[in-house]
Amino acid sequence: MKTTILQQTIRRAMLLGATGAALGTLVVPAWAQPVVTGPVKIVVPFTPGTTPDSVSRVIAPILAKRLGQATITDNRPGASGIIGMDMVAKAPPNGQTVMVGTNTSLTLPLFYKKVPFDVIKSFQPLGMIGTNNFALVVHPSVPASNPKELVAWIKANGATVNYASPGQGTLHHLTMEKFMHSTGVKVMHVPYKGSAGAISDVLGGHVKMMMMPLHLAMPLRADGKLKVIGSTRAERDPQYKDVVTLQEGGVAGFDEDSWLALWGPKGMPPALVAAYNAGLREALASPEVKDALAKQGLTLQPGSPDDLLKAANAEYQKWAVVVRNAQIKAE
Repeated sequence: MKTTILQQTIRRAMLLGATGAALGTLVVPAWAQPVVTGPVKIVVPFTPGTTPDSVSRVIAPILAKRLGQATITDNRPGASGIIGMDMVAKAPPNGQTVMVGTNTSLTLPLFYKKVPFDVIKSFQPLGMIGTNNFALVVHPSVPASNPKELVAWIKANGATVNYASPGQGTLHHLTMEKFMHSTGVKVMHVPYKGSAGAISDVLGGHVKMMMMPLHLAMPLRADGKLKVIGSTRAERDPQYKDVVTLQEGGVAGFDEDSWLALWGPKGMPPALVAAYNAGLREALASPEVKDALAKQGLTLQPGSPDDLLKAANAEYQKWAVVVRNAQIKAE
């Protein structure tokens, strides 16, 4: 049986993907046929300017080269990411629609009763991108500089203490709920419609604390506008080694961060999955991409589609326990 040009291209893509995983970077020959048959949209279920949006725009040129097609970022914000994710879940699995998603998107069924897709089974994992460390910060008026002092102050002030988040179900919300459960304190949640309002009110002292990305907190600490109580990973961040972790400060077992990954609709052919994973690895190995994403606070973590699937399942189960312990009911 004669093989078509498309079949030859698919086989070549699989070979290139295997080699790319081993070598970390490849140059795609100018004569290579397109792996995808039309323009590619990288859907971002959040607004422009967010970390997923920035990541998409940084990796798009290298993916375009690998896939042989023009690649654009398509922001589809709304309903905590449900609108954009639903678009990808219902897209044809031909490689022309993929998504940069976050681990918090996996918790949507824990907060909303009517999610029109399965947050894991409706999507094809393509590869992990990287992780983003968070930090617990407080307004300078709070008389605490470490977790033990903060816990003591919260217990002394009771119901008058509050914290901000960009909204229910965000990592800012979930990690704070875990902090409360781990330390036995209770702080009133003040959800906002996005990070800007939440950070602004913490800076103004209207709300006393919040969880936020560590790389955003550090300049505010340097200006004396916030105090950083501790970072959320178990180990100190390599970019900010002077910041102690919450676990070091006595919050046992605290090891959390945000992560980003590339997904497609369920049913993508194995050759397309291999091509996307190889292209993503190539992008993450690029010095330009490394530098750009480091400025976003990201620690790059490339891996296989199976690695991403395992991480997603574990993430869902972990946060289900936190939501249950916090007695949060789905709306």
